[in-house]
Amino acid sequence: MHSVRTWFGIFSVDDGTIHSCDLYQKDVKSLAGRLQEIPEVLECNEVCGIDIRSLAKDWGFIASENEYDELFRQVNIEHAMMQVTASGSDEHILIRFIDALDDLDKNTNALSERLKELYDLHFPELRLKGEPLARFISKYGVRNNISNWKIEDEKILERARNSSGMELPKPWGTRVTELATTVAGLYDNKNRISLDIEEYMNENLPNLSAVAGAHIGARLLGIVGSSKKLASMPSSTIQVLGAEKALFKHLRGNATSPKHGVIFQHPLVKESPWWLRGKIARALAAKISIAVRIDYYSGTFDEDIAKDLYRKVDELHKKYPKPRRKRK
Repeated sequence: MHSVRTWFGIFSVDDGTIHSCDLYQKDVKSLAGRLQEIPEVLECNEVCGIDIRSLAKDWGFIASENEYDELFRQVNIEHAMMQVTASGSDEHILIRFIDALDDLDKNTNALSERLKELYDLHFPELRLKGEPLARFISKYGVRNNISNWKIEDEKILERARNSSGMELPKPWGTRVTELATTVAGLYDNKNRISLDIEEYMNENLPNLSAVAGAHIGARLLGIVGSSKKLASMPSSTIQVLGAEKALFKHLRGNATSPKHGVIFQHPLVKESPWWLRGKIARALAAKISIAVRIDYYSGTFDEDIAKDLYRKVDELHKKYPKPRRKRK
């Protein structure tokens, strides 16, 4: 005797004959919840050659086929809504914040460049840019207020007093200071999101974070969509994630095969000699593959994975101190 599951109950079958049926509670949420656990039961259309719509009526689950159709419709709608809710996991939130971090990078860089152009007209000798410039202007404003600047660096004060830059009329000076305050706020927001990403990765994917680094690991998740998908990928695919354009060019015969994608940003790859980067990227991708699988399937932290990676990289540096000569 064996069991056959349907969306409304479990049939006990022996030698092609139905002997009994354990009907589920006729509640939409309860039935949809079971579908979440075992969605493959939706593929069952008949039991022992009998259509399940007829079986639902014959075994007293519903009174008519119209009731069956309406209940089945409601259960499927509820099931779909549960799937949508389940897809909004912490990892999906993480991925959206990675996208937000990229947007903040672009916006802060663009606004920082514009801020520097404006302030260079006024005080070109300051020689600051990016975040330090934004914080300086938001704190001290324009040179009209030098007497109120409490700066220990006399060189900056001397440059400000003897600057060749133009004086900014009060409305424009105020706007430059306001823009600097906005840019400094964007940097603050970006730094907080970056720390939150690191905290999430270290807590929930510690092996991936230890091997790839929190931000590279998060970007790999962002590319594939989840740790589940990343855990199912071979290391050769992980190695070139983020290099899709170069890979497509290679497949069309217009370029060589890419040796690395996002993982190029890892210090072990980026800071190594050019002739070792491909080998190190391959070793790194292999360890990432192991790390994310342990994170996804067991959740335990194994410090030996990262140690083995660094040991392998050291061996590669010793084995290939110089690039190989090309064969003639």
